[in-house]
Amino acid sequence: MAKSEEVSLAQTHLFTRAAYDFTLSKDQRQEVTHARAKAIATSFDMTIEDILTCSEKFWDSTLHPINTIDGAAAALWTIHVNLACGTLTQYAGDRPEIRELCRKILAFELTAHYMLTEVGHGLDTQALETQAILLPCGDFEIHTPNPRASKFMPASIIAGGVPRIAVVMAQLIIKGQRCGIRPFVVPLNDGKVMYPGVSCRVLPDRSGTRPIGHAITTFNHVKISATAFVGDLNSTLHPRMQFLASIWRLGIGSATMAALAIPALRISAHIATQYAKRRTVTDSRGVAVPILTFRTTQVPILRALSEAAVLEAFYREIRPYFSSTDNSNKNLVKVLETRNALAGVLKTITVHHFRESSVALTDRLGAQGLFSENQLVALEMEIRGMTIAEGDVTVLCICLASELLLGRYSLPPPRYPNSLLAQHETAVFTEMRELLKGMNNKHRSEDFNRLLLPRSRSFITTIGQRMAYEAAVDANVDPVLVSLYEASAVIQDLSWYVESGKMLRKDAMTAEDVALTAAFPKLNLYLEQLDLGPFISAPVISQASWDKYVSNLPLLKRPRDKYVPSPVFERARL
Repeated sequence: MAKSEEVSLAQTHLFTRAAYDFTLSKDQRQEVTHARAKAIATSFDMTIEDILTCSEKFWDSTLHPINTIDGAAAALWTIHVNLACGTLTQYAGDRPEIRELCRKILAFELTAHYMLTEVGHGLDTQALETQAILLPCGDFEIHTPNPRASKFMPASIIAGGVPRIAVVMAQLIIKGQRCGIRPFVVPLNDGKVMYPGVSCRVLPDRSGTRPIGHAITTFNHVKISATAFVGDLNSTLHPRMQFLASIWRLGIGSATMAALAIPALRISAHIATQYAKRRTVTDSRGVAVPILTFRTTQVPILRALSEAAVLEAFYREIRPYFSSTDNSNKNLVKVLETRNALAGVLKTITVHHFRESSVALTDRLGAQGLFSENQLVALEMEIRGMTIAEGDVTVLCICLASELLLGRYSLPPPRYPNSLLAQHETAVFTEMRELLKGMNNKHRSEDFNRLLLPRSRSFITTIGQRMAYEAAVDANVDPVLVSLYEASAVIQDLSWYVESGKMLRKDAMTAEDVALTAAFPKLNLYLEQLDLGPFISAPVISQASWDKYVSNLPLLKRPRDKYVPSPVFERARL
């Protein structure tokens, strides 16, 4: 979108109406969320080819600050476009009916969802039980054999009169034989009633977030046509490779969903800054001083801005790894493993930074930070959902760390091996490898469980810090922000740097102080360059917006012409 279009969309009634308008019913609020999802996605004007090849337009779409206005809408459109439509795009060239379905999805003539996870299996996707039975006539029957196999979370509800479909991952069964997990396009409802055999139980809203319509979905011998099958029925791929080929958009989804936290960091820093300029305390001279003058307020704001700048550079740098459409048998495993590894690192480091910074920034708003209308705590809760969606971060780290330590595959090596963060990564990797060798490389042992698995997340975070730092250096990100990022990363594992003799504790503290001192005079410039104003609705950013917000709050008072003595005073007089 052009800048004028971005601003125009953010300022329409659909986006400016109260973020949490409880005068609306839950169904009405869900319709608002879905309308916003459609508006955001269609404004990017993406084609089937954009999605298939992860074009720059597609890749950058989740970096847009309009996604922060409604995290639920952002989640919906990314699932709709990347997972559902993205899975289908690989076959759109050879199958006109799939290309037409992709067109309808991109035009939001229907809403598309993605059903992989089951209630009883979570991320153990190899254990999926939903069945897709090939019938003698060539059609299929989708069936949920038991409650554990119910699909968990996707919004299969009826809303807004818009038909819903889902890309459902199910065990393909041919003549009683299981032939691997494959994708099928299954209609859920026509916008008015559920299709025969499809049922859903609506889940409660996630705490602190807008309603999406999460549900538990089951299929009772649902008949679907032969064309609903996505892929090659006669594929000779090994079942594991076939499964990887079927879920190839998940790695892309992990990366793009993680990118949503980047504008969220910037929005949070902007709101905290504007609040800190208004909020004052009285000093010893009786003078009102803005709390922004205190380093305790400056630190989380400047850290968040440095993290966002560095993470964006990292995110942009890895795009070429996701642009290949070569899913041939020869390269499939290598391509997908590299994608999943990079997505896992990006997601881990992004979640790590956002969780720490968002809490610190929300705290800087005091009691006012607790209200969703001020955006920070709402963003925090929405991003928590992203932490779990398309691969829980902890599980991703366990898998990735294990594979790296066992030498089954590797990530791009350090480009600046003498940097502090590269030396830290190398030392952590070496230490963990030595521990594994002492276990005779038995990664399924109790020792591995006790001594290495708990360190998986911090290990991948260490890799992410190094890779993000290098991306920022090569992308010519403001050196002041890069220095601040590096200094803050060092402090997060300060014991290693001191223990290894890289620096004294006071030197590390001084390095961050120098970076903060250099960054603070540029704070207003950083925020002006980001131009986030149209995407911020928090009333705390100015006195005028706060006064307007307060004037619209429910008011309870007694009419002036009716004086009733206080019962307490009457009793005291007696």
